[in-house]
Amino acid sequence: MTEGVRRPRASKRELRAWAWVAGALAFLAPAAVFGAVPKPPQDATRASDRPDLVIRKITRRIVITRPAVSSPVRYVTGGSTSGSSSVSSGPATTSTGGS
Repeated sequence: MTEGVRRPRASKRELRAWAWVAGALAFLAPAAVFGAVPKPPQDATRASDRPDLVIRKITRRIVITRPAVSSPVRYVTGGSTSGSSSVSSGPATTSTGGS
């Protein structure tokens, strides 16, 4: 049996060059595809059912004012409204129900 002549192995420099060529082609292929696509006629774009785009600029105005000065709180003790005539000397004591 005869063996065919064997091709010499590619060097690293040749492999890198082919890798760069393949990468460049892969990068530029989509641009070529988009460039080859024909543009639609102008009448077809206006005849679509899409509404026109309306852009509105909304401006919000913020007004910073000083807080209103409140008058001091005055506590007034008064008599009982339950009908008894006794005057309490202070607030009623409460319990939390614990020990």
